Amino acid sequence: MSDPSTPHAHGRLARSIVAITASFSLLLGLGIAVTAVRWVQLRDVGTGVFTPTTVSPSAGTAASSTLRTGACSTGPCNYLLLGSDSRASLSADQQGQFGTNQDIGGSSRADTIMLVHTDPSLQKAIIVSFPRDLWVEIPGHGMNKINSAFEGGIEGGGAQQMADTVTNLTGIPIDHYLYVDLGGFEKVVDTLGGVNMCIPTYDVNTPGWLTQSSATGETQVYYSEPGHVVDPNTGLDVLPGCQHLDGSQSLAFVRTRHLPCDAIGDFSRIGRQQQFLRAVINQMLEPQQLVKATGLVEPILRNMRRDQGLLPGDLVYLVGQLRGISTGAAEFRAVSGVEGTEGGLSVVRMDPSAQQIFDAIAQGKPLGDIGTQLAITPPSPANIEVAVIDDSSEGKADGVEQVLTDSGFDITPGIWGADKVPARISGTATIVFRPGHDVEAGVVSSYFPGVKVVESTTLQGVPVAIVVTKGYTPQTDSGQTPPAASACPAA
Repeated sequence: MSDPSTPHAHGRLARSIVAITASFSLLLGLGIAVTAVRWVQLRDVGTGVFTPTTVSPSAGTAASSTLRTGACSTGPCNYLLLGSDSRASLSADQQGQFGTNQDIGGSSRADTIMLVHTDPSLQKAIIVSFPRDLWVEIPGHGMNKINSAFEGGIEGGGAQQMADTVTNLTGIPIDHYLYVDLGGFEKVVDTLGGVNMCIPTYDVNTPGWLTQSSATGETQVYYSEPGHVVDPNTGLDVLPGCQHLDGSQSLAFVRTRHLPCDAIGDFSRIGRQQQFLRAVINQMLEPQQLVKATGLVEPILRNMRRDQGLLPGDLVYLVGQLRGISTGAAEFRAVSGVEGTEGGLSVVRMDPSAQQIFDAIAQGKPLGDIGTQLAITPPSPANIEVAVIDDSSEGKADGVEQVLTDSGFDITPGIWGADKVPARISGTATIVFRPGHDVEAGVVSSYFPGVKVVESTTLQGVPVAIVVTKGYTPQTDSGQTPPAASACPAA
C-alpha cells in the first residue's frame, strides 16, 4: 500500500472523491486545474433551493457536535446522494421501452438513497445506502417507504423532504444534496467514457422466459441467445466476463434487481450499486484518467442537480484538504433490515444494528463490520479487501489485479511478493482466506472460475488473497465462451 505522504498517493483523492459518488456526484474533485473564473461561471449550473437540516432532540441518538453543519472543506460534512426513476430526461425511444413518468404513476421516487460522510481529519469517506422500501417516518406525513419522501421530485421539494427524513431517522444533519435522474446518470457515465465492469457467470439467465413488469401488469419475454445476463425491466443485456459498459448498460446494471441470485432484489441492487461505485473509484485511480479531469466538469454539472450552497470552488478546496486517500478509504455500508408488510405494501423494517452505524459516524469511531452485509445477500465486492500475491507469475498477477479492479473489489493492498505466500500453499493459483472469511472468499471465487479455494491460518493483513502463478491466466474477455454458470455465492 502506498504511503499517504508520497506524491503518488497525493494524487489519489481527486480521483477517489470523483469516483466515490460516481454518477451521483462525480463533480467532486474534477477539474482542480480549472481557473477561479471558470468556477464562478459554473456556480449556478444545476442548483436548487435547500436548507441544511438540523437535529431535533428526539431524532435518534446519533446527534453529535462533531456533525454540526459547517464548511465541508474544513470539517465533517454530510451529502445526500439521490437517484430517481424519473423518465423526464430519457429519449422518446427509451420512454417507449421503459415508460413515461405518467406510466409509473406520475410521481418521482428515489430509487437510490445514499448518505456520504466526509471528514478531512480522517481522510476517508463513508457511504451508507438505504433500501428504497425502508419503513420510516416521513416528517409531517406519517409512516411510509423512505423513497416516498421524494414524492414532489427535485422541483417540488423532494430533496428537502428526503433530507429531513434521513436526519429524522439517523440523527445526522444533511449539509448538501446531489441528484441525478435516469437520463442524467447515463450521460454522466458516457461523459466519463464508460466504465469497465466484470460480470460473474452465476448471473447468466438465457436462454429462457423472463418476466417484464409494467404499469399494466407482467408479460413473459423469451430470450433465445444462450449465455447472456439479461433483465428486460432495465434493458440489461450483457455477456459474463470483463467488458466496457457505456452509459446505457451501466444504468441498466445499477438498476437491475431481477437476476437469478437476487433473493431480495432491493438488497442485491444496493450491492451492485456499491460495486459499481468501487469499480469507478478503481478506474479513476489509474493515471491516464487524470488528463480527462478538467474537460469533465461542465458536462457533469449540467446533468446533475445540487443545492445552491454546494459550490464547485468549495469542492475543489475540499479535495485539496483530503490528500492521500486511497480506494480503501471509501467505506461502504448499508442499512440492514428484514422484509415485511404494512397495509398491503412490501416493506423493509430497519434492523436495530443500523443505529450503530449512525452512532459511529456521529462519534467519529471505526465502523468495524457493521452494515457490510445484508440479509440473505452475498457481500458486495465493494466491501471485500483482496490482495494479489505474485508467486513468480511472470506478469500474470497484473491481469488478476485488473479483474479485481474492474469487478469493484477493494484493491488497496495491491500486489505482494512471493514471500507473502501462506504456508502449505502449492505452486498453483489459489484463493486463500483467513478463518471466518469463507463467504468473502466465495464471492471472489465467482470471478475466477476453476481456481481452488483454501483456508489459511497464516495469511496476514487481509481477509482474502489470490496467489497467482505463471500457469494461470484469468478470463478477461466477455467475448470468450464463458465457463459453465457457477452457483450463487453464499450469503
